[in-house]
Amino acid sequence: MKKSARVLVFAIFMVLAGPAFSAGSVRVLTSIFPLREFAAAVVGERGEASLLLPPGAGVHTWQPRPGDILRLAAADLFISVGSGLEPWLSDVVKAVPGGKLHLLEVSRGLPLLPAIADQSEPAGARHEHGPLDPHIWLDFGLDATVIDRIVEALSAIDPAGSGHFRENGESYKVRLRELDSRFREALKDCAGRQMVVAGHAAFGYLAKKYGLVQTALYGLSPDSQPRPKQMMKVVDFCRRENIRTVFFEASVPPDLARTLAAEIHGRILVLNAGHNLTRDQVMKGVGFFDLMEENLKSLREGLGCR
Repeated sequence: MKKSARVLVFAIFMVLAGPAFSAGSVRVLTSIFPLREFAAAVVGERGEASLLLPPGAGVHTWQPRPGDILRLAAADLFISVGSGLEPWLSDVVKAVPGGKLHLLEVSRGLPLLPAIADQSEPAGARHEHGPLDPHIWLDFGLDATVIDRIVEALSAIDPAGSGHFRENGESYKVRLRELDSRFREALKDCAGRQMVVAGHAAFGYLAKKYGLVQTALYGLSPDSQPRPKQMMKVVDFCRRENIRTVFFEASVPPDLARTLAAEIHGRILVLNAGHNLTRDQVMKGVGFFDLMEENLKSLREGLGCR
């Protein structure tokens, strides 16, 4: 490979992997994309935030490599959601050599929703997520609390930067409140309130926040597959309620959504739970607010909002 080609490949890798840590800055790693964006906004010029997962990787199924442990060992703060979202979390933390790494599990102590029973699993089956729904970042009010916790954690690591972190956090919370207002206004007058999701039940917080009702083909595990009986229950429900829109996650193949939509003579629209970005999204600079605005557009179209 020519030198110019090697340089190009290396540059692309660095963009996809996130910024390299610089000497003297606060070094933050996060488990999912929204937390990386929140941390980057708060730390500002006093540090750098990177995502532990590579682009396109699923947070539920990703498996760390030795290089990931080294990245964690070099960090000052690791931010995770917890509540079962990252099944690899405890093993990764145990593998990091003792030292200065601080841990922040942002869901701890928050008013979490109960997990929706996975209709595709046999009775009595244990769910990898446990009894609670970890998708808290889809509630923008809870995100504000997460921002406060990040401010607190960074201030403990870098006390001299506490004012900087607090100011950045307050600015970001203003944006979250504005986003919440846009969702509330845009979804207040819709022909329907039912979100039928041909996938796992990732949108419970968003649905509750704006008076919607989520009906998913299966529970919280993205690896489950609905039984034919469950599929027919959802088909009958859609026909009975005259629902003609099926939502599906951007990170999941739309096959099930298309099958369900064909049964009800409907259409499919995409929603993004936002765990991670694809390589293409990373290269385009897509952010958390971009994803949420796209979700709002799909919801308004799919629910027939004025």
